Amino acid sequence: MKRTSTGILIFCCLFIFPLNLHAQNHKLDIKRIQYLHTLKQHLNTSWPTFGSSKYTADIAYFTPTETFITGRPISKTLKRQPLATYKKGNLSIEKTERLDTTSFHMLTAYENDDRSKLWYHYPVILCSDYDTTSKHIDDIPDTQTWATIILHEYFHGFQFRHPEFIRFANDSITVSITKLQSYYEHYSWFSDSIERENEILLACIDSRSIKKTKALFKEYKAKRSQRLLKFYQTEKFDLASQEEFMEKMEGSARYIEYQLYLAFKNIPINKELMKIDKYYNPSALKSFKLEDKPWMYKSNSIRYFYSTGFNMLRLLDKLEIDYKEHFFDDNNMTPYQLLNQKLSD
Repeated sequence: MKRTSTGILIFCCLFIFPLNLHAQNHKLDIKRIQYLHTLKQHLNTSWPTFGSSKYTADIAYFTPTETFITGRPISKTLKRQPLATYKKGNLSIEKTERLDTTSFHMLTAYENDDRSKLWYHYPVILCSDYDTTSKHIDDIPDTQTWATIILHEYFHGFQFRHPEFIRFANDSITVSITKLQSYYEHYSWFSDSIERENEILLACIDSRSIKKTKALFKEYKAKRSQRLLKFYQTEKFDLASQEEFMEKMEGSARYIEYQLYLAFKNIPINKELMKIDKYYNPSALKSFKLEDKPWMYKSNSIRYFYSTGFNMLRLLDKLEIDYKEHFFDDNNMTPYQLLNQKLSD
């Protein structure tokens, strides 16, 4: 499965489409947005602060002709009145003209400088409807799988609501997701080391002995240090903090995807969607097994740091390390550093 990268800063041009307001029945779009909101609630036990209103991000959901926005009123953020408003419980969804001409959206936007942006100093998840997404990403057989991708982005919004995290991202991170992955693709010694490092992490997860786990992690630590030293000697650049940040950001977002996959077996069937959404499959993901999704944990499948970060978080869970409450408030708290503190003698 292909995944799109997350952006911290993005730039869009505003464009107003001439449209017939009655051309579409948006009942399905509204139900799908409500469904996303419901699914988030099923992750409260996986990451307790994720459900806090203090860290909620907005969603901008794009159809071919309109944009639906949840969260803050667009009368304040975009200085315009909505074409329609839909409410259910504490969820308010406002419809407006389509915000841009971009063909596909699946990322989290945050802007520091331009006050006119919807995402000025506030993260917004930009996502496309199911039909558009399935044209741009392989292997999206059902609404539930589409939802896992958006919840990945929603978690980035949660991350960006933490002031220290977004400050560090803007002030200290100089290597992009694409650039970091390019080192893996360009240097065979780099990718060979990553493959071995990830194998060791997986062995740590499978280990039944803390003594064995510590021995494996010592090997992992040495292998990682050797790679980063060779990188510094080659590129004259210290990659360590950049890589740890990306593992923290993307590994935890993948972790949330994984937790949602696991949760589906206990999530009740959505009877409303079942009636109107032909892509909603009542049995989808009910028998999920991680082995069926190697792109989640294999470092050679998408971007290596998504998987290594994800595997480190799984190891933290296995070791019963309590870290989630302040994980994004402390930039020195990375998956690697937490494991290093626990497993190094």
